Amino acid sequence: MLTVAEFAKHFDLAYLSPNLQKADILEACRIAAKYKLANVNVNSYWAELVKNELEGTGVGPSAVIGFPYGAVISKAKYLELEEMVKLGCKACDMVVNIGALKDRNYDLVKEEIGEFVRICGKRCDSKLIFEVGFLTNEEIATLTKICCDEGVTYVKTATGTQEFPDISHVRIMKNNLSGNTKIKVSGVPRTFVLPAVLYMFDHLNVSLVGTRSAGKVVEAYADYLEKNGEK
Repeated sequence: MLTVAEFAKHFDLAYLSPNLQKADILEACRIAAKYKLANVNVNSYWAELVKNELEGTGVGPSAVIGFPYGAVISKAKYLELEEMVKLGCKACDMVVNIGALKDRNYDLVKEEIGEFVRICGKRCDSKLIFEVGFLTNEEIATLTKICCDEGVTYVKTATGTQEFPDISHVRIMKNNLSGNTKIKVSGVPRTFVLPAVLYMFDHLNVSLVGTRSAGKVVEAYADYLEKNGEK
């Protein structure tokens, strides 16, 4: 079984509500540093604060791009992304242009995803947000294949601002994975619980979870190990 430290690295702490203030972001950094999570995922305005607060903790700053609707012009996405990579973000999560995907404008979709991967480079993980609640099974499968072909680090379920993803969405992603692309589940209720996480890790090839309750889930896992005589 994973140690608590290993388990914690499978979580991004997501603080993305539009009404968050500096004190909220500082609290997110405190939680993430305490549990040694993977990243703190914030809107780009807060990324510099997160980077400075997390310096030396082993937790990365992470920013969302084109959030939450993905419908801004491509140049705006690229500019935001370039600034976040330059700042030192260890990961960026970009929302796909949902309307373009549904219109089968694959040239635009592939171009944006290709530039996303290129700008992120080797030091910044690229995570493409699908917003699966708006997509058909065929669209989820097609987008997963495009992301894998373009070398995206993670395919990611949702923003959390619309409908929640379910197991069927994640299973379609899993069945269409190739190469080194992995799955990140996000956009889930804040009451995300340990049994759901363990099931996804064990059965759905999920490698990363983004949730505001990351600290609580890690605590639950530590308690689970202790009660079962594990370390």
